[in-house]
Amino acid sequence: MDSRTLLPDRDSFYHDIHPLVSGASGAKSLVLLVIDVDGLDFILRTFGPDERDILIREVGQRIQKAVESDNTPYHINQNRFAVVLQESTYAHATRRAQALADVLRIPFEVSGISYHLDAFVGISHYPNHATSLSDLVRTSVFAAYQARKAETGCATFDQVEDEEERRRFRLLIDLEQALDKQDGIKLAYQPQIDLNSGRCVGVESLCRWHHSTLGLIPPGHFLHFVEQSPLMMPLTEMILDLGLNDLAEWQTRGFEGSVAINLSPTLFRQSDLLERLFEHFRFSNMKMDQVHFEVTETGIMDQPKRAINTLTEIRKRGSLIAVDDFGTGHSSLAYLADLPIDIIKIDQYFVQNLSKPWGRAIVGVAATLAKQLGLTTVAEGIEDESQFNQCRELGVTVGQGFHMARPMFKEDFERWLDI
Repeated sequence: MDSRTLLPDRDSFYHDIHPLVSGASGAKSLVLLVIDVDGLDFILRTFGPDERDILIREVGQRIQKAVESDNTPYHINQNRFAVVLQESTYAHATRRAQALADVLRIPFEVSGISYHLDAFVGISHYPNHATSLSDLVRTSVFAAYQARKAETGCATFDQVEDEEERRRFRLLIDLEQALDKQDGIKLAYQPQIDLNSGRCVGVESLCRWHHSTLGLIPPGHFLHFVEQSPLMMPLTEMILDLGLNDLAEWQTRGFEGSVAINLSPTLFRQSDLLERLFEHFRFSNMKMDQVHFEVTETGIMDQPKRAINTLTEIRKRGSLIAVDDFGTGHSSLAYLADLPIDIIKIDQYFVQNLSKPWGRAIVGVAATLAKQLGLTTVAEGIEDESQFNQCRELGVTVGQGFHMARPMFKEDFERWLDI
C-alpha cells in the first residue's frame, strides 16, 4: 500500500495483474490504463515535499472517485498511476481514459493557489496489443507517451507508431556503430552564391548517411531523433572533421570560400561543447574564420543565455555565426540586435513567396534590417531566375537554392566549381 495515496502500490499491481494475463484467473481480455501526471516536480521545487505529497494524495483520490467501483487504481510510482479494466470494450476504455484525463485537469489548490496539472492516459488491450504482462505495461506507457506528444488527454496504443519508435532505436544503434568505425557519414555541399558577382563564396555542409543495408538516408529521416540523443555531439564532430578536411584540400586548389556547419540547439547543453569544437581546429591547423556555424533562431531563443555565451566564444575565435530559418522563430527585433551573429539566412518560405506582396515586403525588410545592423543576408531556397533577381534587387547579399546548384557530394562539387 502506498503511504501517501493509500492506493495499492507497484508490487500490488504486479501481484494482482499477473494472474489476469497468465490465464490463471480465467480472464479472456483486459485493458490497462496508465496515467502519467506532469507538474508534481514543480510543486516540490516551489513548495517542498509536504505540499507535493498532499497533491499526490489528491490526485489519487480523484482517480479513485473517477473509476468504477469494481476497478482498483494503483500508484505505480511518483508520477504514474494505473487502472485495470476487465472485459472492457475499446469504446468503454476510451471513455474511462478521457474521464480520468479530464478530472485531473480540473485545477487543484496548492497553498491557496489554483494549480493545473497535465495528465496523459495510455490505453493498451490484452491480448490484442500485448501477450505478456511486461509488454502490456510497455505498450500502455508508450500510449501515454503518444498522448503527450499529440497533446491529447488519452491515446490507444498504435502499432505503427511503435514500430517507428523501434526503427529509430535500431537506427541509433547503427549510427553509433557508423560513428565508431568512421564509416558511412558523408557530406553534401550546397553552394552559396554572391548575388551580384555570381561567385561561389561558400558552401553549406549537409549530412548524409550511407547505411550499410538501407542505402542513403537523408537527414530528415534521422537527424530529428539523433538530436535528442548523446550521438549528436560525435556526429557534429565528424561533420566538422569532414568539412575541415575538404576545405583544406580545396584551398590548395584556389577555393577562397567558407564552409558552414550546422549546430543543433541541443548541443548547447554540452558543458564541453567549446573545448571539443576548438580541439578539431587545433588538430587540423585550420583557422576558425574559414568556418561559419549555423544555428536556428528558435535554437538560440530556447536557451538564450547559454546559447549566446557559447556563440560569443566561438565568434571571438574568428568564426562567423549565421541565424538559420530567420523569420520563422520568435525573437524580437530588439533582441536580435544584441545577438552575437553575422549572417541572417532568410527562410525559403518567404523567398518562394516573393511573387506575393507580403513575401516581397518581408524579404525586403529583412535585407534592410541586416544592412542597418551590419549583417550579411543569405536567401535560402531560390528556385528560379525571378526569385534570384528579386532577392538581388531587394538588397540580399548571398543566395542558395536549386536555381544555382543542388547539394552535391565532394567530387561533384569540385567538378561544378572546376577545381
